[in-house]
Amino acid sequence: MSFESMKLFFALAAIAANVITFALIVIGIAGRGKDESPFEFLRGVTLWLAGGVALAASVGSLYLSEIANLIPCKLCWYQRIAMYPLAIILPIAAWRRDNGIRFYAGVLALIGLAIAMWHRTLQLFPSLEGGSCAAVGPPCSAPLIREFGFVTIPYMAISAFVLILVLLWADHVNNLRSVPSSN
Repeated sequence: MSFESMKLFFALAAIAANVITFALIVIGIAGRGKDESPFEFLRGVTLWLAGGVALAASVGSLYLSEIANLIPCKLCWYQRIAMYPLAIILPIAAWRRDNGIRFYAGVLALIGLAIAMWHRTLQLFPSLEGGSCAAVGPPCSAPLIREFGFVTIPYMAISAFVLILVLLWADHVNNLRSVPSSN
């Protein structure tokens, strides 16, 4: 597949992540106050899904640097530092049914989200950069990808981190509202 096709695929995946995130938030808000979890349909798969999102984002970032030969800027590396462990620990936690991972994964995702948001801000307002990002690699304010006029690499990372956080929230809600036992 060509680089142009892959850029389009990644942009569409980020937008799909945004739609899914929005839908899950609406479902969660609409289902508040009910006896059954609004995320019952996701019970048992939320950590798998969150791990899949992290794995897809990690593989996508590796494609961009190792196959498409885009040199990651400093903030891209920091986002990777937050995302790559999620691609490993979330599937392991899902396999072990370890719900304690939510806190640790949530912290990593929040850190990555904050970095990605700052990165996106620098792309929108390049005068804020101050030159510290471009000391070794490309400047953080220069988008290496821009699809549909707004989807950049940090936008894709934001989409992934937010979807992971919403899935962790859905898992938490499901665990607060256990399945009632039938007598």
